[in-house]
Amino acid sequence: MKAAIDTVFFDWGGVIADDPGDGFLKLLLKDLGASDMQVEEIYEKYMFSFMKGEISENQYWEVLRQKYGLTVHDTISHEFKKWDGLVKNDSILALVEKIKHQGIKVAVFSNVIEPTYNVLEQAGDYAGFDAVIASCKVGTAKPEKQIYELALQKLNTTAEQSLFIDDKQKNLDPADETGFHTILAQNSEQIIKDVERYLTS
Repeated sequence: MKAAIDTVFFDWGGVIADDPGDGFLKLLLKDLGASDMQVEEIYEKYMFSFMKGEISENQYWEVLRQKYGLTVHDTISHEFKKWDGLVKNDSILALVEKIKHQGIKVAVFSNVIEPTYNVLEQAGDYAGFDAVIASCKVGTAKPEKQIYELALQKLNTTAEQSLFIDDKQKNLDPADETGFHTILAQNSEQIIKDVERYLTS
């Protein structure tokens, strides 16, 4: 007999919010004076460590100043308030509320850097969820296997009882291997339809 879904994990950018965030972060680096080559190098060498909290926000900005000669002002974190990812998709929020009313747990499961996490938390955007698994706070990030196991532990559930929605297939692959039910997010209408199919089947 198939286990019933008792927890739904939502990625943030590209699922709860339409903007996945990669464009914003790269544009911010360009605005600080980084060349295209430097942007790619920064992403390759530092962004994943930043997402896992292995380097702090202050350390990240200092690397940009010292190694790349970028002009990073002291109020740089305020720039993150301009990210379109702060604009949540109302239809997805309605879906979250509907799921909660069915007695199913809902969680944010997100690769997120510290300044973005802080802006979302201060805005109260995480408040409606039972838990937040944020890469910068737990020291591991999708698609590393460890974060999927940690997410299950935090919600006291199993992969077979969990549904995970993400906009990147590379983040869904380890979840599939672990036994999660998964949905590749393409747009809000498709997300809602696929989630409801899982929860009513």
